[in-house]
Amino acid sequence: MKRDYPIIEAPTSRWILGYIISILSFVVVAFASYFLKIESLILNAVILAVIGILALLIIDKNFLLKIFKPLKLKDLGYIVLGVIIMFVAIIISSIVLSKVEMNVSNNPIFDMIDKENLIEFFISSVIQFITEEIIFIIPFLFVINKSKIQNRFLKVLLAVLLSSVTFGLMHLSTYDFNFLQAILIISIVRTGLTMSYIISKNLTVTYIVHIIYDWSIILAGLQFAVNF
Repeated sequence: MKRDYPIIEAPTSRWILGYIISILSFVVVAFASYFLKIESLILNAVILAVIGILALLIIDKNFLLKIFKPLKLKDLGYIVLGVIIMFVAIIISSIVLSKVEMNVSNNPIFDMIDKENLIEFFISSVIQFITEEIIFIIPFLFVINKSKIQNRFLKVLLAVLLSSVTFGLMHLSTYDFNFLQAILIISIVRTGLTMSYIISKNLTVTYIVHIIYDWSIILAGLQFAVNF
């Protein structure tokens, strides 16, 4: 049976509430980490993932199962294709950077990670990416399910634009509130990642591509820039 985008029959109010909760998950973790003195990156990531999953369940009790599907043999090909698309997105974002005068902020992870905490960072990031993909998928599937646009291509295009831009804005604090960097660069990279979902209709594929992409960049950065 050919995969398609899942049907989520939920009122708009639930979509909005779920999305707000998914975004607030980062605020909750920040406060919990500060006031409860939680120093474990893994525990913070688990809290983040639990809240993200709760946000999905508020919209639809079967939401999680509708988007994270078991991998099939063809999904392995989608993963490889997704990784290739991601590196094409890097090239595109690099071209944009060369054409637009912009002060680029570095990801603070390179100032926080070292040989001693590398494994902890990896495990926590793998858990955190669950919520990051949830934050992407809610606005994407909201457009797919709620938009009255009849043209499927235009509907998917609108879903990509909305989910990519909002995802980019979510990274404002990470990049010192560099608005242009968040909107242009992060959104372009997110669009590349989104293509793996459009192709596979399986967020498990996108999630794995996300891990491979991010950690390829992190390890390369540590190797060549920090003499790791």
